[in-house]
Amino acid sequence: MFLLTKKSRMRFMVRLRRFFKKLSIKIDGGESKLDDIQIESINIVRKMMIKPDATLLIAPISSICYIEWKHYFIRFGDSALTITNGKFSYYIWLPSRSIEQLRENFYRNVELRRKNMEVKYDRRTLENMKSISDEVRK
Repeated sequence: MFLLTKKSRMRFMVRLRRFFKKLSIKIDGGESKLDDIQIESINIVRKMMIKPDATLLIAPISSICYIEWKHYFIRFGDSALTITNGKFSYYIWLPSRSIEQLRENFYRNVELRRKNMEVKYDRRTLENMKSISDEVRK
């Protein structure tokens, strides 16, 4: 039976991870090259999701992300991105890695908005508590 020390096992695991990381990069190598339309559409989505007046929605079951800003409507899910307004609708296929990056950005923006909303809520709650305290003192 082949026994390894803890240090040897750790080295082996690190080498194994590196091997699989290199292998996955080689496998995904063809998938990661984006054309100009895909790059521009990703840039549009990133810029639009940080707009303070944009509406960001997430479908809880399907994990499809929606962005609405002015008269533009964007939807992205597992493998595609759709940009729509009243005159046009573009369906753009994106690699799964790009979709995942967009989704992570989207979730990060939603989380920031949630934190900002909680700060406002806490501030208003404190103001209300102070007014109640003032009334009680009278």
